[in-house]
Amino acid sequence: MAKEVDIVALGELLIDFTEAGKSDSGKKLFEQNPGGAPANLLTLASRMGYRTEFIGKVGTDMHGNFLKKTLEEEGIGTKYLI
Repeated sequence: MAKEVDIVALGELLIDFTEAGKSDSGKKLFEQNPGGAPANLLTLASRMGYRTEFIGKVGTDMHGNFLKKTLEEEGIGTKYLI
């Protein structure tokens, strides 16, 4: 029987908000960048051709949707993402 997944990671999936300039009114602007050590590891492994799966939980808001979409775009399985 062939294995379905090579690497599975369990843990945090988060957004790092990094400064991205200032608005016309002088307020700081931030951009969202996906992160978390388990997700970073799986991203690298997926790009190297390994079949990957993430186990974790995100919110049902725009940030959670962004994180799930990012995993999917990187080829990381989200079958166990709650």
